[in-house]
Amino acid sequence: MAGGRPALERLLLVATRAGLSASYLNQPIEVGTMRESLKTLLQVDAVPQLLLRVGRGPQVERAPRRPMSEVII
Repeated sequence: MAGGRPALERLLLVATRAGLSASYLNQPIEVGTMRESLKTLLQVDAVPQLLLRVGRGPQVERAPRRPMSEVII
């Protein structure tokens, strides 16, 4: 596992424990010109790999899950 994955995992777990939600914003990362604009805005030399929005939102019901017997054969 690369170094970024464990760091993201920890960040998401800490955010959840604090009552925060997170969502990925993929378009700025997938479009070359937007990725370069984000890189300039952040003033970093590295290429941005993920844009994450973290905050508080309204409580919603969890999505229903399929039974495990339908997923694992």
